[in-house]
Amino acid sequence: MLVVIGDLVADLIVLGGAALERGTDNPAEVRLTRGGSAANVAAAAAPRHPSRFIGRVGDDPLGHALVGELAAAAVDVKVQRGGRTGSIVVLVDAVGERTMITDRGAAAELGSIDPGWLAGADWVHLPLYGFASTGSRRAVTDAAARAAADGARVSLDLSSVATLRELGGADLRRILAEICPDVVFANEEEARTASELDVAPEGVYVIKRGPEPVLVGVDGQTSAVPVDRVDDVLDSTGAGDAFAAGFIVAALGGAGPRESARAGSVLAMSALRRPGAL
Repeated sequence: MLVVIGDLVADLIVLGGAALERGTDNPAEVRLTRGGSAANVAAAAAPRHPSRFIGRVGDDPLGHALVGELAAAAVDVKVQRGGRTGSIVVLVDAVGERTMITDRGAAAELGSIDPGWLAGADWVHLPLYGFASTGSRRAVTDAAARAAADGARVSLDLSSVATLRELGGADLRRILAEICPDVVFANEEEARTASELDVAPEGVYVIKRGPEPVLVGVDGQTSAVPVDRVDDVLDSTGAGDAFAAGFIVAALGGAGPRESARAGSVLAMSALRRPGAL
């Protein structure tokens, strides 16, 4: 069982909304979709490996709808309820790059996780967003430690340059020391920011670079894994989460880091051709 702990929120995708004229109408294509990095990974992995999502949503119609949609994607959904379900406005430019306006809402208030929700976990995946607030950080850290003690592998996605900077180098090093991830994912800018903060993950370090080869570091040795180019990118939302799902599922099937990175890049390609996450 792949267990993913983190956010389930609503994404308001605005295609063509990256260049806005102030004070007047700005025509765009707008879609409301299920989002949240953790939910995205669970949904992308579910058709390929049993997957469970753990998080917190509001006890409101939006939260109930998002839980229902995620469950319909064959994910085993375990949620705490309270407060207001989070939402993210995603402004997508002409080449599919995103600018996000984030309100995590109830997701930032995740409390202590029921140990039973971790039953059967052979891999626990943690986006960095879950460490941004003190309460959810404790809950996520404790859950990861409990699962690892029972033999699960742990992965961490550095997720966001803004979150990296908000946490700072000292906190990031402390997080890595506490959860001891087997695999750390980052995109090129996140990896650069981590380096600037004097953060150097151990274990397997996977750096995604868009259309450029993925860099896979293992025991201090880095190799490049080629990826196929996608010329018709519509929206990059969720592509990194799809990559993580593909990598983890391949690794659970016995693939090595390079082969797993290749599997991740193939699944990420499908996310680039549609609005919103998989």
